[in-house]
Amino acid sequence: MPRQIEKGELALYKYNKVRYSFVELDAGEQQVLTNDPWSFLSSHLQVRLNNTRGNNKTKIERAIYYSGLAEDFYRAAESSPLPAKGALLYYGMLDLVKCYLSLNDVLLESTHEHHGLVLPIGKEQTVEVKTKMKDAVNIFYEFTRLLGKPVSSGHDVRFEQAISHVPEVHSIYTSLGHLSKRKLLPIDIEFQVNEARDKLFTEIIYQKEQEAKVEVAKFLKGERKKYLKEGYPRDRKIVYRAVRRKSYTQDNIHRIYKNILSEYKKLDIVPILTKQGYRYYVDLRPGDLPQLSYSLLAMFYLGSAARYRPLEVKSLLEGELRPLVSEFVSLSPRQFLYQMVSLTTSKECVIPFAAI
Repeated sequence: MPRQIEKGELALYKYNKVRYSFVELDAGEQQVLTNDPWSFLSSHLQVRLNNTRGNNKTKIERAIYYSGLAEDFYRAAESSPLPAKGALLYYGMLDLVKCYLSLNDVLLESTHEHHGLVLPIGKEQTVEVKTKMKDAVNIFYEFTRLLGKPVSSGHDVRFEQAISHVPEVHSIYTSLGHLSKRKLLPIDIEFQVNEARDKLFTEIIYQKEQEAKVEVAKFLKGERKKYLKEGYPRDRKIVYRAVRRKSYTQDNIHRIYKNILSEYKKLDIVPILTKQGYRYYVDLRPGDLPQLSYSLLAMFYLGSAARYRPLEVKSLLEGELRPLVSEFVSLSPRQFLYQMVSLTTSKECVIPFAAI
């Protein structure tokens, strides 16, 4: 007789729901609702600066400079059309990354710095990704390293391929026929406890109707197959539960919670910011790089092609990829901004419900 699956209950900490997040929060920590992420980032950095001395103060001052520069580029891009818009947005996104790197002890201003991305000669709509460099700081490599999937070897990435890994444009990418089925599976992730409330574990839930829309046969593969097992059954839903339950107390719950968040980084889960907060998806055909880095890479292409490949970018903007380019430029910079501010401040920043 198979062992009966114990029903869990939602995990709470001081009456707050313990939620999944791509940011390393404390258990039960609430979201920050802001319609002005620039001001929130600036204020956060200024508070840190006022409470810091020595070398740490220098890196925060550098981060403040880069965050201000990033905002200026974003503001300038608002009134600029393509293709110039792509160049301005790339530098805004790049400076958000450099702000993040500065706070994570990447030694900027100490040696040569390289974007880590180049337009290869003789290859259209392609970006060459460089690996770690001996005599220079490779910005793109350091970014992917901090996100948990560092560039392992130099390789080329087609612009369309990069766009296919940007979650917020996945819907139009599929609708335009670039994929026969969606590769992003919408999921809910619940933190639960057992009846005795001394074990913490997670369940991943998705609607059964997704079996007709998404390649769900790819779900229980790789790291997910090792990490998950059958969960407690629910009507018209598919449920998987973490194989291991974690013993916890009120004293160590924050550490246990963060350990679980770290484990989830291997499961190819990507966020999309909505008016209802972050929605999460399993990427069933993930790329070799982190999701955010593909946004930076794609914007690098648009910005660099605008400056150095005028006929190539003209062909792109007049061709079949124009709707993808427009959607990407319209949606991704703001998604990138909110996610980078969240990662930089270690606070989950979301759009307020009242924002129109």
